[in-house]
Amino acid sequence: MVRFKDLSIRYKLTLIMLLISGVVLLLSSTAFMVNDLLTLQATMETDLQVQTQITASNANAALQFDDPETANHMLSALAADHYVVLAQIFSENSNEPFATYLRTHTAMPELLGAVRSHQLYSSSAFLQYSLPIHSPNDEYQGDIVLILDRDLMYERIYSYISIALAIIFVSALIAFLLSTALQGVITRPILTLVDLTHVVSNEKNYTLRADIDNHDEIGILVDGFNEMLEAIQERDEKLERHREHLEQTVANRTAELKKLNLKLTYQAYHDALTNLPNRALFVKRVEQAIAYADENNELLAMLFIDLDRFKYINDTLGHAAGDRLLQEVSQRLLACTRQPEDTVARLGGDEFTLLLRDVKEPANAGIVAEHIIKALTAPFTFNEQDLYITPSIGISIYPKDGRDVGSLMKNADAGMYMAKSQGRNNYRFYTSSANAASAARLNMENKLRQALEYEEFEVWYQPRFDIRNGQIVGAEALVRWRSPDFNLVPPAQFIPLAEDTGLIIPIGEWVLRTACQENLNWQRTCQHPLHVSVNLSARQFVQEDLLSTIERMVDDLGMDPCRLELELTESLIMPNAEDTIETLQALKKLGIQISVDDFGTGYSSLSYLKRFPIDTLKIDQSFVRDISEDDDDRALVTAIIAMAHNLKLAVVAEGVETVEQMIFLRNYECDYVQGYLFGKPMPAPEFRKLLENPINFNELLARGHRYTVQAES
Repeated sequence: MVRFKDLSIRYKLTLIMLLISGVVLLLSSTAFMVNDLLTLQATMETDLQVQTQITASNANAALQFDDPETANHMLSALAADHYVVLAQIFSENSNEPFATYLRTHTAMPELLGAVRSHQLYSSSAFLQYSLPIHSPNDEYQGDIVLILDRDLMYERIYSYISIALAIIFVSALIAFLLSTALQGVITRPILTLVDLTHVVSNEKNYTLRADIDNHDEIGILVDGFNEMLEAIQERDEKLERHREHLEQTVANRTAELKKLNLKLTYQAYHDALTNLPNRALFVKRVEQAIAYADENNELLAMLFIDLDRFKYINDTLGHAAGDRLLQEVSQRLLACTRQPEDTVARLGGDEFTLLLRDVKEPANAGIVAEHIIKALTAPFTFNEQDLYITPSIGISIYPKDGRDVGSLMKNADAGMYMAKSQGRNNYRFYTSSANAASAARLNMENKLRQALEYEEFEVWYQPRFDIRNGQIVGAEALVRWRSPDFNLVPPAQFIPLAEDTGLIIPIGEWVLRTACQENLNWQRTCQHPLHVSVNLSARQFVQEDLLSTIERMVDDLGMDPCRLELELTESLIMPNAEDTIETLQALKKLGIQISVDDFGTGYSSLSYLKRFPIDTLKIDQSFVRDISEDDDDRALVTAIIAMAHNLKLAVVAEGVETVEQMIFLRNYECDYVQGYLFGKPMPAPEFRKLLENPINFNELLARGHRYTVQAES
């Protein structure tokens, strides 16, 4: 069967015209028929109701005089209306018909509804209507019902259908004849254009043109076809000109792709920030070096370099400063190696690796490590500010410490962690104990996390005294870790690790809350106010929620914020002084006291120091330790005290262990002291006992006075 879309335009037009005319006629005929039938239905219902009313009016006398014969005679007059099928009169108290009329040759139809319901009923064959019969004085006498045949409607429907079919047939015939006559006007030029298209397609002769003089849409189509042929002609002429240009373009693009491929290959094997080889290229070069060393019996050295406390620079000065520092470090590392024989690579973050080829003896790798440490010792300048960084370096030797890349890197990494554990800013060759140290560090980190979870930390307190009257004015809070075997872990073993892993943040918050809570206990028993001093780590100080955390903590505990002192080191506050000033001012607005710890050991700028909103300077114990014998230490301590007082700052001397040190500090008007002479760090219960029974400060002074007199004599 041929599909409609495959028919020619001629037949499509014919079918479309026939379909449109047929549909229009069918719809119009249907609308006319439906309207007429609805009108007929309404007319029949109205006629039935009127006829019933007339018959009911005529029948009231027959019912009144109980005259069935007269009633039947009156009903027989309905025979004049062929469509009345049945008429019945019912008396008031009887369900049997009083009089009945039935159309001849018609079976008795069933009533469509109750006679005394007095409403219109309708079925597919009949209409029924009933009314009550009243006497002239309006008394109810009975009921009358009429049933009308609907044959008239069906006869009308049949006639309408016949007429509609005849009209549709005639219209279709006329439409077919007209479309056949008119379609040639449309299809003839189109067929001519089709034939020309076949000729052009087969012969590829684009000089041909369609000669059809039409000014309608077909004419527009012909003009477009001719213009298309002209465009194809022009295209063929241009194609030849473009071919040579395209060949040249392809050659240029091929060269560009080669350059791009080289660039992508470079990026895949080099660090984007420093342009050093990355891990993938480093591993590849080490594998090549191992293969060559095997054949030529050479030694290789791998150096694993980690920048100490680089995260602190990133946190305080931002990533821009950190990136600049990494770029400068990479240049200094390159300057310490033989290029291109050796390889310097950046693994990521602050980790670098070096491959030294043809090492005559392992000691030579140590010499290179010393050069690197010396090169990185010089300050780095960023925004007119000097930054200092130190490396920790681990060294592994091929083939002694490993015969593959993974082993050499793992062992060099273990040596690096050994260098960190032994004070940083140095290098260590891999030894079997280095892996043990690395494993121990990992074990320590796991235990540190468990200690935080199982609340194994304690806060101890070292008392601080007013050197002028011997009164306890507060204490410094110091964290201690009591391991599950009830032994204390030295802070030097876990504090640096907590700093590196970030655990110092939750530990520091816990210490701060615990110390503030304990300070509230002191206030309940002590007659004069006491301060508690808590150290803030660099990681804590740069936390965005530092201020909100401290403010919420003080509010929750109901603590007077002026009783809390936060200790910050010089190395913490100086690198990013402007941001530090902003943070310190916010803390001061909360009422918190600020002190600078270990003063004199960092790189203070006096111009910034006077701008910092601080309250106290703490002289580092390294200066206090030898003030009895060392003139330089005495000069430094007295200068710090004088400078602090001129800046209206209080001074605390740490590490006071002898009476002589105390006498010296008192003579030069130091404000406060703390140290083993007055009390070691102690658990909270012991400190509360010290508050109840303080040491006899006057006795210490008397002992110092006697010592001074004997020394002078």
